[in-house]
Amino acid sequence: MADYVGMAFVPYYNHLIKLLETSKELKQSAKGIFKQMAWAAGGACVGGVVGGPPGALFGTLAGGVIGFCLSDPYKATITVLKEMSEKDKKRLVEEVQKLVGANGIEALTKFIGGQVQREMLLNLIQKFVNDVKGG
Repeated sequence: MADYVGMAFVPYYNHLIKLLETSKELKQSAKGIFKQMAWAAGGACVGGVVGGPPGALFGTLAGGVIGFCLSDPYKATITVLKEMSEKDKKRLVEEVQKLVGANGIEALTKFIGGQVQREMLLNLIQKFVNDVKGG
């Protein structure tokens, strides 16, 4: 009986993962993409100043390659969530339930219906994942 009560968060966690797997915002794993984009944009600016439009093209390509080479390897957030310990999964569910303001799966589904709430949830999850990874 104690094991069952201790595992009561599992259906909620599984539903959360299912919702996240369908989230196009999360699929982009923005951290690595942003770094690469910043290098490409910086290369475009420098190249444009130095060589005009052809320089901007070359600078963008060079910046993109540099950004790719310098970016840290990172796991997709969903992969990190799936590989977490049971203790961390339970903590995540508790944090999400606090944000949603209810414990039911239906409330979670309703909560992510709004863009602002969806962004709040994704920010909470990204922060949680960074904390779990030690980043």
